[in-house]
Amino acid sequence: MAGLYAPIRATSSSSTSTSTSSTSNQGGTFASRLLLLLTVLPLTLAAFAFVLQWRGGLEDPESRWPTNHQSFPGMENSPRSDETQVVASDLVAQSSPSDCAELLGHRSSPAFPYVRGWSFDFESDLRPKGVKVIYRTRELEEKQAKSRIWNETWLSSFFYKPCNYELFVKQSLNMEMAIVMARNAGMDWIIHLDTDELLHPAGAREYSLRQLLLDVPDNVDMESSVEREDIKDPFSEVSMFKKNYDHLPKETYFGMYKEATRGNPNYFLTYGNGKSAARIQDHLRPNGAHRWHNYMKTPNEIKLEEAAVLHYTYTKFSDLTSRRDRCGCKPTKEDVKRCFMLDFDRQAFIIASTAKEDEMLRWFREHIVWTDKSLNLKLVRKGILTRIYAPMAIVQGLRESGLFRNVITNALFPSKNLPPHAGHSNSSSDFNSNDLHVDSKAATARKVLELVNAFEAPAVGPQSPPGLDDVHLMRT
Repeated sequence: MAGLYAPIRATSSSSTSTSTSSTSNQGGTFASRLLLLLTVLPLTLAAFAFVLQWRGGLEDPESRWPTNHQSFPGMENSPRSDETQVVASDLVAQSSPSDCAELLGHRSSPAFPYVRGWSFDFESDLRPKGVKVIYRTRELEEKQAKSRIWNETWLSSFFYKPCNYELFVKQSLNMEMAIVMARNAGMDWIIHLDTDELLHPAGAREYSLRQLLLDVPDNVDMESSVEREDIKDPFSEVSMFKKNYDHLPKETYFGMYKEATRGNPNYFLTYGNGKSAARIQDHLRPNGAHRWHNYMKTPNEIKLEEAAVLHYTYTKFSDLTSRRDRCGCKPTKEDVKRCFMLDFDRQAFIIASTAKEDEMLRWFREHIVWTDKSLNLKLVRKGILTRIYAPMAIVQGLRESGLFRNVITNALFPSKNLPPHAGHSNSSSDFNSNDLHVDSKAATARKVLELVNAFEAPAVGPQSPPGLDDVHLMRT
């Protein structure tokens, strides 16, 4: 029995040895192929990437950032890098004053170099569409003198007063005309902004004003906080803003009130009750320069959490003298109350009218310019101050493209090829004065309407945000 099994065992052993050898050879072949694949694949990908880069098919992400290490405005306050502070200070020291042509047109260096290759999708024709300048002529004033507003009571408390009150009435009359013109042009929305204001559609998809207005907003404004006294172009140079009361927790607002006001009479230098946009509709009327109303119903107002009107108020030192020069009031505490509605405007007018230039500059720095970087950083962390760069980037990009120069040129000197609703007008010929005129029958009907209509809300003038004296009213 033993002899029978011996050859079988030997054969079995030999077969096992052969099988093991074959498996070992296969494993070695697989390992070799895997090693070859891992070696060749990275080399192939590297060669492919090199070819694409050589042909310009790929863009190095680092190439999108400037090589001169310029920092965003406001980063000089950051404690993260002393190098950033040095670079920022050097940039300010090397900057030279810009004249009007430089502000409106191209510059020798990019105005916003933080993201290279950023271009706006403009059409080949850069002429303005929908831009119209209407001059205040005698013809215009005669038409506005026939406005129904003069026969109503909601704006009457502002009539026949100088300076800001007169301006407020003119703005309201202009808004009334704008309603008619917007309706005739088929517009859906209307908003009144001053020349020192921008609409900031934060929270809207794609930073779109059109998307923002779909929610019928009542925009809350933020006020600019300048950090230098040599600002030339606020829309391109100012990035720090003070949030409105409605955008802050009450505890933060009142808890940091003294530090945020820095000795000024109010939390905001000027008005803090915002401005609103309105949908074009029947019986729409202005309710002062800040609000809209309706003759036949109480409008439904909605406030958004993020959208705001950015108010670049007193951003330039020359704003002090320019406001002084267009008002003939006496620089006394009694007379300025007759001319200005807000306390800071009154103080600024007196300083501009009585102080020497060096005293005005010192007052400007103490009350308007935010030079204390540690305080700025503290208020930013508390949420009172905030940085907003989007308007700056957009405005600078539009300016570098030459669009601003083109818009201004064509608005002042329109050509025959402009669209019918673009350009300027020395008259308001496209505006029907009958829309404002009130004849005797209409006036009688209006008086009857006043007796039965509860919607004669008085005009809302510029108002300051709540002060410390209002704390107890907020708690009750």
